[in-house]
Amino acid sequence: MLELKTERLLLRPPIPEDAERMQRILDDFEVAKNLSRVPHPYPENGAYEYIERISGNDTAPFDQKFSIIDKDGQYCGMTGYGQQGEVPQLGYYLDPLHWGKGYMTEACRAVIEWMFAVATPDYIKSGVFETNAASLAIQTKLGFNEVGRSHMHCLAQNTDLPHIDTQLKREAFIAATNAH
Repeated sequence: MLELKTERLLLRPPIPEDAERMQRILDDFEVAKNLSRVPHPYPENGAYEYIERISGNDTAPFDQKFSIIDKDGQYCGMTGYGQQGEVPQLGYYLDPLHWGKGYMTEACRAVIEWMFAVATPDYIKSGVFETNAASLAIQTKLGFNEVGRSHMHCLAQNTDLPHIDTQLKREAFIAATNAH
């Protein structure tokens, strides 16, 4: 099983044992409102079904998902990639109990390093809804640059929302990580 380790976290593919905490986190409107494809309320057994659907994607780096496991061995969120054409798109969420601890910056730094080590994308795409300043701050720390504005549908809010489109080039990531 693919595993990435950071100073405080373990990142590995999601397993059925993650489903209960994943379900609770994704059913929290404060989390779901910042994600495009997560409905609110989150469907019963949705986490189990999601994990079952994505299991076995370990060999496709542009579609790899990582559970974020804290030092106590608890699932606390997810990061990873979805593929848009020939470009990986980074996404993530974290349990509000862990907000403000730097976990997501640490986790995303590790999965970005991994992506640039195992594949040669020209860049990594991401983005945030305009109201999600904390997520934009994470991306900025990691070297992402704004490349446009758009509107994206948010299932939890059942509306199209203003979205900041970002991308990260390898050189910008290296410069940002050397600066911090």
